Amino acid sequence: MSSTQRVLTGWDPENRETWDSKLAWRTLTITTFSMIIAFCVWYLVSAIAPKLNSIGFDLSKSELYWLASMPGLSCGLVRLAYMFLPPIVGTRRLIGWSSLLYLIPMVGWFFAVQDTSTSYPVLLLLAFTCGIGGGSFSGYMPSTGYFFPKRLQGTALNLQAGIGNLGMSIIQFIGPFLMGFGLFGITWVAPEVAHPGGPLWVHNVAIFFVPWTIVAAILAFTLLKDVPVKANFREQINIFSNPDTWIMTMMYVMTFGLFSGFSAQFGGSSQMRV
Repeated sequence: MSSTQRVLTGWDPENRETWDSKLAWRTLTITTFSMIIAFCVWYLVSAIAPKLNSIGFDLSKSELYWLASMPGLSCGLVRLAYMFLPPIVGTRRLIGWSSLLYLIPMVGWFFAVQDTSTSYPVLLLLAFTCGIGGGSFSGYMPSTGYFFPKRLQGTALNLQAGIGNLGMSIIQFIGPFLMGFGLFGITWVAPEVAHPGGPLWVHNVAIFFVPWTIVAAILAFTLLKDVPVKANFREQINIFSNPDTWIMTMMYVMTFGLFSGFSAQFGGSSQMRV
């Protein structure tokens, strides 16, 4: 097996003698790091939305609800696209370009919250782009699974999903903390003023992860490899004729779907009480 080029040749994780375990675990580490950031992006709005009215926006409870819900809606649509990408574009490009895509909602929200005249449709659009973070999940998991033998795929993917999902908690936990001071390097950006209260640096939440996602992209493009697994769109849609696909989909909606939906509204629940 040759692992010196971007596309691996002779890759067979089931062959214990030739399987490069270091490459596999390195791939898992980098993709999981990027997934943490992805889930932070997915729940970025849930950390920002509760503070929008405090800094001068005039949004109803319904509008705030839809802002926090929009990333979940777009996530479902984005996942339909991402599920076909791993065998088409490969792990290296999938993780690298996805990490760069996360810059769109980050930078967008960084500027949007600084201007209270930003229209609601623009805020909805920015919230929609946050769904890229959650949608990429359906591409990350299979692209990592290519590198592990079946006996270890469960362990590897459980680690990736479990640790990656921490991004949801990270953004909601440190978001309020980051709003309390000017970040080093961007102290020239004036804080938003909360009424009543004092200054809030709401834009910090959006910009804080920018350097990290750039690092993730660099690591992906320089250290990850592609497994020569090729399948076009037509070959992959056969899964829709399998009844198990629909059974698992329903179970997923009722479990992770409910969890992610309630989590998105967690930050603004106090503002949305009737």
